[in-house]
Amino acid sequence: MSAAMAMGGTDGAMFTALLGCQRGTWAHSPLYQWMTNNYEAMSKAITGKKVRWQKMSEAAESAGLMNVNGEPPKPATVRSTWYRVRKAVSAMHSAQEDARNKASAARAMARAASQAHKLDDADGREILNRRMAEADADLREKQLQDARDRSRSVLYPETAPDMRTEASSAVENETAPAVKIGQVAEFVVMRKQAPRYGRDRDIPLPPPYVGPRPAGMPKDLPLEALMPLDASGRTPEGKLDFEQMPGLPRRSFFEREREWAHACLAMLEAIPPRERSGPLKVMFCLMDMKVRR
Repeated sequence: MSAAMAMGGTDGAMFTALLGCQRGTWAHSPLYQWMTNNYEAMSKAITGKKVRWQKMSEAAESAGLMNVNGEPPKPATVRSTWYRVRKAVSAMHSAQEDARNKASAARAMARAASQAHKLDDADGREILNRRMAEADADLREKQLQDARDRSRSVLYPETAPDMRTEASSAVENETAPAVKIGQVAEFVVMRKQAPRYGRDRDIPLPPPYVGPRPAGMPKDLPLEALMPLDASGRTPEGKLDFEQMPGLPRRSFFEREREWAHACLAMLEAIPPRERSGPLKVMFCLMDMKVRR
């Protein structure tokens, strides 16, 4: 098609017919077409003052600008035609402005997405590494404080709290749950240990978790999916090991990483942000990133 257009040029009969089809020439009168092509000039000349439509009608007739039926246009026809031209041109300008706004918004969103992707790739890793370092420092400080507390309890046993008194008061304050007659028990299918293949089969499972079900723990997750509370939460090299954090779901129980992240995130969200330790804050950010992928 491009070769044929090149051979015919831009002034051939077919090209003129195509332009007429594009602008709706065949659907409008010569008067309408003239007003559309000279819209800016007419807009500047007609500025709200009294318009002599009779004189414009005579001028249109002398110029051969007939109505859609090929007859000389009357003054009322000239006025109504100009009204329709203004309405059509205004709608066209609005559509063009909307298209420009949408294109500009799309370009802005693309730039924002590109910047966010770069941030996730570069700054995101830097932020995560910095938070992990801060979490390590917080954990070391907590370990030192625990050591101080243990030393104080040995040197000054009279200052240590009576754990038996606290436990008995907790039992006394515990209230029995309300009984609802006719309430049907919720049926939950518990998850099972994911199959282990290759060398993973030779790695022994961690000791069982002992304690009540933690807050936020998914109902379909058994206690055997949790790491014991005395787990170190660190790799043999001393780095934080989020896959084996004390009291949280272990990665080896789940077949898919996203399912493990969902379970961890539900339990982490149950802990108030102010009560989360440094490692838990870092783990929360990491799990949130894995879930949102």
